[in-house]
Amino acid sequence: MEQGGGNREVRMGVKLAGKRVLITGAARGIGLCTAEEFARAGCHLVLTDIRQDALADASAKLGRHGIQVETHVVDVTRQDEVEKMARQVLNRHGGLDILINNAGIGHNAELAKTTIPAWRKLIDVNLLGPLYHVYAFLPSMIERRAGQIVNVSSGQAFYRLPTWGAYAAVKVALGVFSEVLSFELRKYGIRVTTVYPFMVNTAFYEGVRGETFTGRLSMKLLPYYSDTPEEVARIIFRAVRSGKRIEMVSFFNHIGFYSHLVPPAAAVIGLVTSRLLASPAEPKAPAGSKNKAETA
Repeated sequence: MEQGGGNREVRMGVKLAGKRVLITGAARGIGLCTAEEFARAGCHLVLTDIRQDALADASAKLGRHGIQVETHVVDVTRQDEVEKMARQVLNRHGGLDILINNAGIGHNAELAKTTIPAWRKLIDVNLLGPLYHVYAFLPSMIERRAGQIVNVSSGQAFYRLPTWGAYAAVKVALGVFSEVLSFELRKYGIRVTTVYPFMVNTAFYEGVRGETFTGRLSMKLLPYYSDTPEEVARIIFRAVRSGKRIEMVSFFNHIGFYSHLVPPAAAVIGLVTSRLLASPAEPKAPAGSKNKAETA
């Protein structure tokens, strides 16, 4: 343990020790690292993920902190599974103090090449998944006049880069929902924190290859310009502990946010990244030729 680490944990545990914290997508990456932060603070953890083996490994690791760790294998796109898990948690514990909607998937493709099934999957996981959890636990929080909800959006909401349009659009929707919810739930004593991570070096980007040389290069160089999941987890933990309404995580997100206050700046970013990340236009079909749809 680092020098002074024990005192740090004690200071953190003063406010959060014994709190019941549920984290989705907790088997690895940001979710697991965030769970580690709350475990050090003495919180009782409820971890959910779709990967049973990874969830069991996470539980064993976190249980070494001497806190209660409860796990549930849940597909966040299934409202029935989320509501069943919520009933079990509420019946067992009587309430939930902190809900952290962390589970999410990525998508990298031009909008013209993004299929409707791909859109549905993004919406199901990145938007409806958090909504299912919020509405499953919100009534009990309102009844108790206490609780905190954390929704993890993305810094892509500010940049809206070519080839990331579908992902950004859904994360924008989650961010708007979360920020408005924060104001609406104040009257019940419930806090809502919206988190906008920048690029994070996790398995989240494993399937992203990029459509151009620049896009592929940016993925290879990801470890050199991205945040680590441990860094983001510490930031999320501090935001929860302080009751912060919006956590921007990285100064790069501030640049993206303020660029939209100066329309030409946002347009320049879009044009430059389009040339770097988007694939060139496909050759025009010869005159008189027919595509497959026309000949079917």
